[in-house]
Amino acid sequence: MLTGDGKAGFAKHQIVEAHRPGKGPKFIRVEMTEMKITGHECAAVVTCLGTYATADTAFTLRFLRVWVRKAAGWQIVAGTVTNEKAA
Repeated sequence: MLTGDGKAGFAKHQIVEAHRPGKGPKFIRVEMTEMKITGHECAAVVTCLGTYATADTAFTLRFLRVWVRKAAGWQIVAGTVTNEKAA
């Protein structure tokens, strides 16, 4: 996954591990806004803002994901994330 400045962010195994129950931060609020989905036959580009809050902090990230429909279903094949602003 790339950050907004084109540098490598988290490796796929780090992202997957953070989504396992009990492994990632404990959010008290998650809000997705400004979602746009642009379809291209067997692919889609998705952009949105995600606002996350824990007991100690809040932050907003801008996401871009490229999804491709494969035999097993939809899969993310590319993406970026940028720290947008303090929430």
